[in-house]
Amino acid sequence: MTLHHSFCRLCLNGCALKVEVEDGVAVKVGGDKDNPVYRGFTCVKGREQGRLLVDPRRLRHSLRRKPDGRFEPIGSRDAIGEIATRLETIAARHGREAIAGYLGTYFAASAATMPFFGGFMAALGSPMAFSPGTIDKPGKKIAQALHGDWDAPAVGFDDPEVIFLIGSNPLISFTGFPYGNPGKWLNERLDAGARLIVLDPRRSDVAKRAHIHLQAKAGEDVAIIAAMIRIVIAEALYDPEFIARHAQGLGDLTEAVAAFDATSVAARAGIDPDALVEAARILGGTRRGYIMAGTGPNMSGRGTLIEYLLLNLHTLCGYWLRAGDHVRHPGALAAPVPARAQVRPFGPAYAFGPDLGVRALGNTAAGMPTAALPDLILGVGKMPVRALISCGGNPVGAWPDQAKTLRAMDALDLLVQIDPWMSATARVADFVIAPRIWLEVPGTSQVLDWLTRNGTGYGQSDPYAQYSPALLDPPPGSDLVEEWEFFYELARAMGLSLSVAPGLAGMPARPVDMDAKPSTDAVLAQLCEGSRVALDEVRKFEGGAIFPGDPVFVGEGEGEQHRFDLAAPDMIADLKADAASGAKQARGFSLLCRRMMHVYNSSFVGALPPSARPYNPVFLHPGDMSELGIEEGESVDVISDRGAIAGIAHGDEALRPGTVSMSFGFGALPEQDADYRVLGSNTTRLISNDEIWDRYSGQPLMSNVPVDVVRRTGTSDEPG
Repeated sequence: MTLHHSFCRLCLNGCALKVEVEDGVAVKVGGDKDNPVYRGFTCVKGREQGRLLVDPRRLRHSLRRKPDGRFEPIGSRDAIGEIATRLETIAARHGREAIAGYLGTYFAASAATMPFFGGFMAALGSPMAFSPGTIDKPGKKIAQALHGDWDAPAVGFDDPEVIFLIGSNPLISFTGFPYGNPGKWLNERLDAGARLIVLDPRRSDVAKRAHIHLQAKAGEDVAIIAAMIRIVIAEALYDPEFIARHAQGLGDLTEAVAAFDATSVAARAGIDPDALVEAARILGGTRRGYIMAGTGPNMSGRGTLIEYLLLNLHTLCGYWLRAGDHVRHPGALAAPVPARAQVRPFGPAYAFGPDLGVRALGNTAAGMPTAALPDLILGVGKMPVRALISCGGNPVGAWPDQAKTLRAMDALDLLVQIDPWMSATARVADFVIAPRIWLEVPGTSQVLDWLTRNGTGYGQSDPYAQYSPALLDPPPGSDLVEEWEFFYELARAMGLSLSVAPGLAGMPARPVDMDAKPSTDAVLAQLCEGSRVALDEVRKFEGGAIFPGDPVFVGEGEGEQHRFDLAAPDMIADLKADAASGAKQARGFSLLCRRMMHVYNSSFVGALPPSARPYNPVFLHPGDMSELGIEEGESVDVISDRGAIAGIAHGDEALRPGTVSMSFGFGALPEQDADYRVLGSNTTRLISNDEIWDRYSGQPLMSNVPVDVVRRTGTSDEPG
C-alpha cells in the first residue's frame, strides 16, 4: 500500500487529500491534516471517490444510440469521428451557430475542461456557448456590469469584521466562506469578534451561528435590503468622502428607498424591526466586511435587482480595499494583475450580442441565457439550434422546465453527453462519451484562482496552490477520454485549430499544437504560463502550499476616473415597482431550494453512497405537516401551476411555516416517476421557463415557487 497526496475535484472546494492506493485501487481517501488551508477537512463526496471510481454504475465505454433506442458500446475515437461528421453536416445545412455547447458546474473536475470547451466553441465560430451561469446566480455578473466594479479586491475574506449572508449556507454549499475548512474558518472569525448576519427563511446550519438571523417570509429580500440601504443613508453610516469621489446616483437611490421604512418592511416580511435596524447599523458601522447572496435569492425571479442592491450596500459601507491596503490574495496560478483604487470601465450588462428572438433576450455579462436554449432548439426565435454538446452537467435534471427540456432534447438532430454515469440526459442522448475522472488524471488547483477573481464570496483567502499527478489508471478494459481530449480530438477531426486561455484576466489565449497531441501535463503547463507562481514551483509542494511572495499593495487610481452607479435606471424602476406591489403568495406554500452535502447540483445523484438517503425530501415545518395531516415519511404531491411531482415528506423545524424546501437536480425521466423513493423528485417539473423570468438574464422563477402540498390518497404512483 502506498500513500499519496492529491486534491479533490468533485466540487469547487478543492480539498487537499491523502489517498491510500493498493493494487491500483484507492482503498481510502481522506483529508490532509497537515495542509495549511484545509486542515484535514473533506466532505463525504471526496471521501467516497474511491468507491465512485470503481462503482459498477460508472460508464467504462462510450455509447451510441441505435435506431431502436437502445445503446451499444463504441470506441471513443470512432464516436468522435461520427460526431464530427454529423456536426459538419449540420453546420453545412444550418450554419455553425446551429451547434450549441453547454458546460455544467462539473467543469471543476479538470482545469483544462473549460479552456478547451471555450476554445472549441470559438474555433467552431458559434456564439451558442451556454452554462449554469444564467440559471444559478446570473444577477451577480449583470448587476456588477450595471453598478461597476473596483480595480482592486473587495475586503472579502481578509479578516472581515461583519459577514452578511442572504440565502446562503456555506457549511454545505462551500460558497460564501473561503474554500478550505469552512467550519474552522467561521469559528476563527467569530472568535476574533466578527459578527454574522443571516437573512434566510430557514434556520440553516450557518443561521444557527448568526448574531442576527432575519427569518423573513420568502420573497421579501428586495424590501429588506432596500430598508437597510435607507437606514445606512439616513443615519450617515456610509463613507461620504469615498462615495463623493467614486460613486454617482446617491440622490436618486435615496429617493427610491424612501418607501422602504424599517417598520413597514419588517411587518410585511414578518421580522423584528429592531433586528432589521440593528443589522443595518452593524453593516454600516465597519469598513471591513462582505456580503454574499446564495442561490435562493438569485432564483427568486428578481436576482439581478437583489444583487444590484447588495452591491450598492457593499459600496455604501465601503467594503473595497483602498490605496495602500495590502492585497492578501494576489493570485497563485494566475497572472499578476495590478490593483488600483478606482472603478473599472463598465462592460455591457445584458441584451447584447446576437438577437435570439426569445423573450427579448440576448447575451449577458453572465453568459448566454440558458433558459432560452430549449426554445431555440424547438424553433422559437431567430437562431435555431440543431446540435448540442453537453459536458459537466445534466440538462434534463437541472434546466428549468423539464417537460420543455425533454421536448427540446428529442427535437435535436444530435445530442452528445459527456458523462461518467447514465444520467437523465445521457439516457436521451445520441452519444454518451465516458470520461476519465479525478484521481485518474493530473490536475492543478488553478480553478480556485479563477473563482477568487469571480466576485465577493468566492475563492480563497490566501494564495494557495496544489498540483496532483494521476494516481490511478482507468478501470481495466475501459476506453475513456479526458474532457479536454474530447474537444481537442473533435477539433482535429473537423479541421479546426484551437487556442485556449484559462478563465483569468491577463492570461491570453495561446494556440495548441494540433499536429502533435500534447499530454495533459503539457496542457496544464500551457494554461499556467505567465502565472504569478510557476507551476514547477507548485509541484515541489506535493501536499499544496500558500505562496505569499512579495507583498502586494493597492495603488492609487490613474487615468480616467469612472464612478459606481448607485441608481442604474432599470434597477431604480424595478425597485419602485417592488415598493408598489410587494411579494404575493399565490398558493399555500413557497417552494425554496436547498443543497445537500453528498451531491453536487445534479452530479452523483445516480451514484450515491449506500448510507445516503437516495431521494430529496419534501421538507415541511412540523406544524404545517400536522395541519395537513401528513406523517413523517409519508408520500405527498407537490403541485404548482406548471405541474406536479411526488415526494416524501420530512419535518424540518428550521423552516419558516408556509415554506417547503427541496434540493434540485434529483429525479430522472418521466417514465421513472414511480421510483421517487429511490431516484428522488425533479423540482424543475414545477417550473415554467417562459411565464415569470428575470428580464435581464432570462432566469425563470426557480425558488419561492408557489405550490400546494397534499397527501397522496390514491394507490397510483403518478402525481395527481
